[in-house]
Amino acid sequence: MKAELHDKPWFNTPTMHPFWMGVIGFLVNLFGLFFLGWKLQTVIWLLWFEVIFILAASLIRAFFALQGQPFFTNLLFRIFWTGAGAAMGIAFLMLTVTFTINGIDTDSITSSSMVGLQAQIIVLLLNHLAGLVLNYFANESFKTAHPTEELMKTFVYLLVLLAIIMPVTMHLLPKYPTWSDSKWVGLAVAGAKFLVDMGFSRAGRTKEVQVSNQN
Repeated sequence: MKAELHDKPWFNTPTMHPFWMGVIGFLVNLFGLFFLGWKLQTVIWLLWFEVIFILAASLIRAFFALQGQPFFTNLLFRIFWTGAGAAMGIAFLMLTVTFTINGIDTDSITSSSMVGLQAQIIVLLLNHLAGLVLNYFANESFKTAHPTEELMKTFVYLLVLLAIIMPVTMHLLPKYPTWSDSKWVGLAVAGAKFLVDMGFSRAGRTKEVQVSNQN
């Protein structure tokens, strides 16, 4: 089974966002928007949880990034960068909330806005856990990974994501508050995240092709 996986391009792609993770995340939002009656508010809630999962995965990746060395060789170095990444991760989480909270009516949160959210959170958690296990540990990428690179990839991803979503949540929603009740605005936010996921997955495949050509 492991030998078969090693023959799959998606398994060996050096990216924290294999394409199937983005597809699953997008399908989760589509299902909620069109079958559970979600609106933008619930999509934003789910985005917050997913950012937490992304940051947690990046810390795990940084801690186990061995740089081609035995586990204990650079342990203090990895602990330092994992701690620094945790501090930066908290800052990025606060930044995410600040940039997207206009999509949530904090004064009138209802149970209907949270319909199915617990199940969706579990699905997304398993999605990120599978990505971490399959595309980092099982394919042995962690053996040559560098902790700072793993952290920076995550922070660049979040910066790009927030830069794309911010025009909707920070500028358009204050001008058109009724848009927060539109599933199409929620779809636009979910679609923006899907495009960023696909872009970073594509960047990983491009890097893989360049490395193989050099070899």
